[in-house]
Amino acid sequence: MNAVTHAVFGVAALSGASLWLGAEPPVYAYPAAVVAAWAPDLDNPRSKLGNGLSRLESPVLNAVTRPVSWALRLVSFVLFRTVGHRTLTHSLPGLGLFALVAYALLGGYPDLFVALVAGYASHLLADGLNVRGVPLLWPVGGTFRFLPGGVRSGGAVEVCVALAGLALTGCFLYLLHPAVRGFLGGPLQPL
Repeated sequence: MNAVTHAVFGVAALSGASLWLGAEPPVYAYPAAVVAAWAPDLDNPRSKLGNGLSRLESPVLNAVTRPVSWALRLVSFVLFRTVGHRTLTHSLPGLGLFALVAYALLGGYPDLFVALVAGYASHLLADGLNVRGVPLLWPVGGTFRFLPGGVRSGGAVEVCVALAGLALTGCFLYLLHPAVRGFLGGPLQPL
């Protein structure tokens, strides 16, 4: 799946998890869920995060982001060379490791922790819809696909899956945030 589809799934996962938990996440949790939804592909040097951050126009912003960019590239290179793409980072053990690190660093911020774990987990679900599937039980298990045959990355069916995810996200956000309901004119009325 491409980066946009993963971003949609990340926001959908956060809003769905928040509905289930009965908590309204703060606005900053949504971008965190998107970044976490891209995180499993850090094992691919050509991915959104694995390629590092692009050079920015502002010299000040560029100076701030340059160390982060090099760190992302280094982690991507190490992961790619040691375990390869779609192995550890696309598995349940990888999700568990990510959750442990996120909890150790951000345990005092439950909204951010939920956003990161939901976003990361959404990546596994989205890639499980893909033709290649995901090695959920890596290193001992095979590949899991959640759809027979799977969805080809970058194809028209992926666009349909992303649009369905976007519609679901819209429904979740409508139910989750009173401000969205107020903006749209209150509760939906049956026809």
